[in-house]
Amino acid sequence: MAKSEQIQKYEFWGLALFVGVPLPGTGAWTGALIASLLGIKTKKASLAIFVGLIIATVIMTIISYGIPWVIQTMG
Repeated sequence: MAKSEQIQKYEFWGLALFVGVPLPGTGAWTGALIASLLGIKTKKASLAIFVGLIIATVIMTIISYGIPWVIQTMG
């Protein structure tokens, strides 16, 4: 398998995970820029960015509501 085939095989999940990490500099706009630079088709990139945003939302919801709930329950 050539390198380009490996990259194309994992580009969807790579982009989704990049967008899904809730850190500064990662997000939908940066993901769209990366998708454009890598030549990922619009439909595939949009879906990967959407999945990444859902991942980031779940992570931030767990942090925002889960940690205070655990602290309140333990204390």
